[in-house]
Amino acid sequence: MGRDHPYLIFIRIAAVVLMTGGISFAFAQKDPPGRVARINYSEGNVAYAPSGEKEWTDAELNRPLVAGDQLWTDKKVRAEIQIGSSVVRMDGRTRLTVLALDDQSAQLSVTQGTVYMRVRNLPEGENFEIDTPNLAYRAAYPGDYRIDVDAQQGVTRVTISSGTGAVYGEKGQALPLGGGQQISFKGRALEKVNVQESPPQDNFDRWAAERNRREDQSVAARYVPRDAVGYELLDAAGEWREDANYGTVWFPQGMPAKWAPYRNGRWEWIVPWGWTWIDEAPWAFVTSHYGRWAQIGTRWAWAPGRMGLKPIYAPALVAFVGNGNSPLLIGGKPTVAWIPLAPGEAWQPTYPATPLYVSSVNANMPPQKEGSYAYQRNPDALTAISLDDFHRGKPGKGSWLHVAANALTNAQVTMPPRIPDYAKGTAVAARAPVQAPQREQPTVPEIQQVANSGPTVQQQIEAQGRAQQEAKAQQQKLAGQKRIAQQMRIAEHARRAEQKKQAERQARAAEAANAAQAKRDALKRAEQAKRGQAAKRELLAKRAQAQKDEQTRRSAHAQQVEQARRAAERDAQMLAQQRVEREAQQRKVAEDKERAQRDAWQKQQQALAEQWKRDQQAWDAQQRAKAQRGRPDLRKSTPASGDPEVWQRGIPILPPGRTS
Repeated sequence: MGRDHPYLIFIRIAAVVLMTGGISFAFAQKDPPGRVARINYSEGNVAYAPSGEKEWTDAELNRPLVAGDQLWTDKKVRAEIQIGSSVVRMDGRTRLTVLALDDQSAQLSVTQGTVYMRVRNLPEGENFEIDTPNLAYRAAYPGDYRIDVDAQQGVTRVTISSGTGAVYGEKGQALPLGGGQQISFKGRALEKVNVQESPPQDNFDRWAAERNRREDQSVAARYVPRDAVGYELLDAAGEWREDANYGTVWFPQGMPAKWAPYRNGRWEWIVPWGWTWIDEAPWAFVTSHYGRWAQIGTRWAWAPGRMGLKPIYAPALVAFVGNGNSPLLIGGKPTVAWIPLAPGEAWQPTYPATPLYVSSVNANMPPQKEGSYAYQRNPDALTAISLDDFHRGKPGKGSWLHVAANALTNAQVTMPPRIPDYAKGTAVAARAPVQAPQREQPTVPEIQQVANSGPTVQQQIEAQGRAQQEAKAQQQKLAGQKRIAQQMRIAEHARRAEQKKQAERQARAAEAANAAQAKRDALKRAEQAKRGQAAKRELLAKRAQAQKDEQTRRSAHAQQVEQARRAAERDAQMLAQQRVEREAQQRKVAEDKERAQRDAWQKQQQALAEQWKRDQQAWDAQQRAKAQRGRPDLRKSTPASGDPEVWQRGIPILPPGRTS
């Protein structure tokens, strides 16, 4: 059976500790926060002052923010800070300080300007608070909030777009606020100076709403929890694909040749995590501190894995490589080398942490294979820089060293470089040159003792003889030194003459070489100019042909449009003519029908009139006949009632109808 990796052994021991009731000891030490903040987006340069420092510099997008850090946005500068799944947006001329930031609380101080908070998730027991010079606002539920601080007037305006929260005064008095409210407070006793319901939006509100919309539509949020800081920047920098081994992975686009994860950036010591990787790519924060990297074919892909709902931040998911306990030597100089962790490889922090914290960072990873790391002896995955550049935080881009494959034969995973002295809180003083100790001045008793113990005569004669011998030897030594010096001067003169001749020969050779090079450069420039002119003519010809083709296309398109328009007009005229003819035909049919009905009615009326006339004539004839027989004239006398002969006669009743 193969030997287990030390990190696997550590994880197994942690699991045993948790299962056997040793959790009380594990939690005796405090873990670093698993939630961090970063400048997620900016319009213009944001000024930044690290914790404990007064000098301001330009802020880095991929540097994590910790308690004590300060930010300043100048006029017409806006910035967005992501804190877990929440964001804080700063308008121009705003000063913000991170007071506290861990897994349970996020406390910010705004002494001037305007901030917009979008609290996406606020579990029970967590606090999200903004402190101003005269009050503190704490969100109670997820929502959108805005704080405006007028430092000169001493007024803080709180606007609740959605959600609920409360403002707190100097003596602990609290005032709950709900959605749609806007209240301005002056002083530290929550004195209201202005109250407004549903205030109108300004440009900053609309900018924040647009940022919210982009955040809500992020594609990366489908595969990465929103608590993974920097996830939405992956949308514009790469693409997501499915892999049979690692699930959903993300491929960066437009990367240079020989690029590898954790290569273009720098290291910085940031408390409480220690060595922290700060990448140069704007999108690389989430890929540097969460998930793992896999080499699929010739490309690198980031595998987020199954992080869970609340991923844990790590300063850099890498393993440092060396020759046992000693660093790699490149060109005889000590170097620092590291590799990205592959999916399934456990990460071990170099700072104190509980087993639960370590298991949370390495949670939901595929099982790790026994043996060495996947990229431990892969020179394409390894990045190395000199130890001095590492400590100075020099960017790795352009300064990383090439390591041959045979140099990694005995490479092993090792600990990172030791903590620098400045990170321990001690000053590093320059070493002074070592000086020989000087004898102190003799005291008065010592002088008296020397005076009382003078030399004898014999000792004085012997001393004079030794002094003469030493003087003679010194003269001989000086004469020898003079001869040697003379010989050295002659040799030096000859050497200088030879150097002068050699320099003249080199100068003539250099002049000849420069002349030849100048001639070649002139020919090369002439050739390049010739090729450039030819390329320019070709480009102009292509542009002219393209313009001609474009004009031809536009002309053909215009003709097609004109033909279509004329055809449409002809069709419209034809349809109009057909409609007119159809209406005329319908009118003619209606007129013919009406004429036939009128003729029939007239004929009926004429027939009735003729019938009436015949009846009248018959009746008149009948009356004349009766008169001749001596009967009374019925038209002049009232007929007797009930006489059928009278009531059966009379003017016929015509049916109703047209009169003409």
